[in-house]
Amino acid sequence: MKAEDFKSMEKVRREYLKKIRQLSSLEFSREKWEELKKLVYKVVPLDVDVVIDDTTLREGVQMAGIVSPHPSDSCRIACLLRDIGVERLEVLTYTKSDQEAIKRMKDENLGEILAAWSRAAKEDIDLALKLDFKQIGISHPVSYIHFEKWTDKPVEQLFTRVTEAVEYARDHGLTIFVHGEDSTRADWEFEKAFINTVADAGASVYRICDTVGCGVSDPKAPLPHGIPAKVAHIKKETKIPYIEIHAHDDLGNAVENTMATVRATSGLYDKVYVSTTFLGLGDRAGGAETEKVILNCYLHHGIAKWNLSPLRELAMFIASSTNFNMPLNKAIVGDSAFAHESGIHVHGISTLPLTYETFPPELVGHERTIVVGMRSGKHGVKLKLEELLKREVDENDSKLMEFVELIKKKFVEGRRRYPIGEDEFRRLARKVGFYEI
Repeated sequence: MKAEDFKSMEKVRREYLKKIRQLSSLEFSREKWEELKKLVYKVVPLDVDVVIDDTTLREGVQMAGIVSPHPSDSCRIACLLRDIGVERLEVLTYTKSDQEAIKRMKDENLGEILAAWSRAAKEDIDLALKLDFKQIGISHPVSYIHFEKWTDKPVEQLFTRVTEAVEYARDHGLTIFVHGEDSTRADWEFEKAFINTVADAGASVYRICDTVGCGVSDPKAPLPHGIPAKVAHIKKETKIPYIEIHAHDDLGNAVENTMATVRATSGLYDKVYVSTTFLGLGDRAGGAETEKVILNCYLHHGIAKWNLSPLRELAMFIASSTNFNMPLNKAIVGDSAFAHESGIHVHGISTLPLTYETFPPELVGHERTIVVGMRSGKHGVKLKLEELLKREVDENDSKLMEFVELIKKKFVEGRRRYPIGEDEFRRLARKVGFYEI
């Protein structure tokens, strides 16, 4: 490259960073953040409305080993999801606890967005009607593998079973979603006939269920595993008005496959439903996280219809009410999602938060945490001091230098392996002269 090329690049770099610094601060400003987001992240617009159909209170509470939330806790979870802007809530109906939770949700005016989950059985639909639901999801296998649940029933009888269930729900005024269990391992000719049959019977939405997480997001992947291919085939060869994706995380691809569905429907449908659970709770490895799908849509596709500020609060509440051990490094809402210890990371954060934070923690109701530990340096100790003192500390302050050396000795000479807690940090700070801490 020529000297003038480098000069031109240097000018662009300086101008870019000047704009970023003007919009950046350790103090959160939603207005400045939105401007910063436009500058840093290039949005790919979507020609489809993404409707979150949260199934935490159905799929999520089925997760092996977690505690079933108390009806009052289920109601609070539902209310927080409503506050975030979730437009459909799928719930269980079978137990007294389920039904008490539903009653509480209705008392909170959530009735219009509640949806019952059912088998293709008249008694399940009757229960949903008794509980005054307006929407129902009817689940039924579509793969030959899953048909083994009913080894003695021929294909024609299975078609009759689901058709009668959908028609019965339609005749009683319910909006109907049909869930195609194990869609990503289903024979397409059979599944196509199944979708057209339930559409004729009155279903409004067909749910592609990636039941064991084997779906593939690559647009070149063929049926039945290729999810974009399945979206295109459903649009072209079936009568169903809308589709939904319910992706499991057995191979770690639930969010990827959910987003692949969203992108594949853009321009084909005016809306797409995404079936997700908060924190990814669900059978086996769980499913696509509600919070991850929302943030991907917001950051990469400019969808700003959700209220992001309750995300951390809801995560903490779900974890406590179900006794779920939320991983520290859980994206967006985990305790360590905005925690920084490494010296180079803390230096970057103190200089420009965007260096190591995709978005400000306050956006999702979280907060930044500076951890003082074995990997910390002067910048980390200084930033932690400023956080607790609520004032700036001169980086050349002799007390700061003494404090940094005192902490280093804890790890070097004492062979300490765990971080310094806040109470101990305060005590050590007072020892070197920061008496107001």
